[in-house]
Amino acid sequence: MKKFLTIIVLFLIRQTAARPDVLYEQNLAYGKAFCQGAYVGFKTLLSLMGYYESEEVKEGMASGELIIDEEEDVDDQTQIQVVGLGLGRTGTTSLVMALEMLGYFAVHDDEETELTDIFYAAEEGTIDSDEFHEILGLRGYNASFKTEYEWVQSHEEVKAILTVRDTPEKYVESWSIAAVFIDIVEQIPFRWMASVEALHESFFSEYKEETTGGNPDDFLNPEVLKRTYLEYIEEVQAAIPSERLLTFNVKQGWAPICEFLEVQQSDCPTVPFPHVHTRAKLEGEMFFLRMITFIWPLAIILPFYCLMKCGKLVIEMLPLPHKNKW
Repeated sequence: MKKFLTIIVLFLIRQTAARPDVLYEQNLAYGKAFCQGAYVGFKTLLSLMGYYESEEVKEGMASGELIIDEEEDVDDQTQIQVVGLGLGRTGTTSLVMALEMLGYFAVHDDEETELTDIFYAAEEGTIDSDEFHEILGLRGYNASFKTEYEWVQSHEEVKAILTVRDTPEKYVESWSIAAVFIDIVEQIPFRWMASVEALHESFFSEYKEETTGGNPDDFLNPEVLKRTYLEYIEEVQAAIPSERLLTFNVKQGWAPICEFLEVQQSDCPTVPFPHVHTRAKLEGEMFFLRMITFIWPLAIILPFYCLMKCGKLVIEMLPLPHKNKW
């Protein structure tokens, strides 16, 4: 928060300067990305409130029955072909955008809150892993970033991409900002939301168990995060044959992705590889969501206050009763 306010002050001061400098440009870029992140936080809030859920998903969650809701057009029905196995904050969002540019339809964080019914059914054991992925395919998805490497290991037709950071320290630094998301959604008003309740077990596993080797109390411990990150990479590389696994850093660009997915060179994009969800945007998103945990009572107080003020105004406008002369 202090950093954001400092940027605003610097912005106002620099308006009187003759020309900008590098630091000013950097701070301005950070402020812009922070605001974009806050907007992402607003969209995340809507997602957690179930705003983007389809009517079929809402109906299924209300009835407790899983509705397959497969694509009406048979040509749109598919199966999972590519799986992203990177831990959070290793470039998975950028990779999702890249795959979509290549024609894939991927399940990632945003889609999780749109497919609450499937994730809830999987967590409850109503469907197994194979059924989970089959339903994703029937709904039109052919790439998943919500899949464990054990499933890929037993499906030879599936390719996997393991995203990594430059160093374990870079990963820990970045993940530590994102990890507070689980603390936020466990607070009021988020924990009152039906989607959060249904997905809490999935959130808990992703944010507190997968990144700590099953030690949720250490989900912000840098040494534990670093060790788990390195061990996870080794496990994945040992479990999946190299011909079906690409260990990938987004800084490598399009070439390794296109070669691995057998995309012809003429069809490989020439635009820069996507670079999204930067640290500044993430900080803006977490700031917005954290702010909701403080200001949510206003959603109750303000309407009640306005009602009282309107009631008082109406009473003042009513004619006074005439006094009895007798």
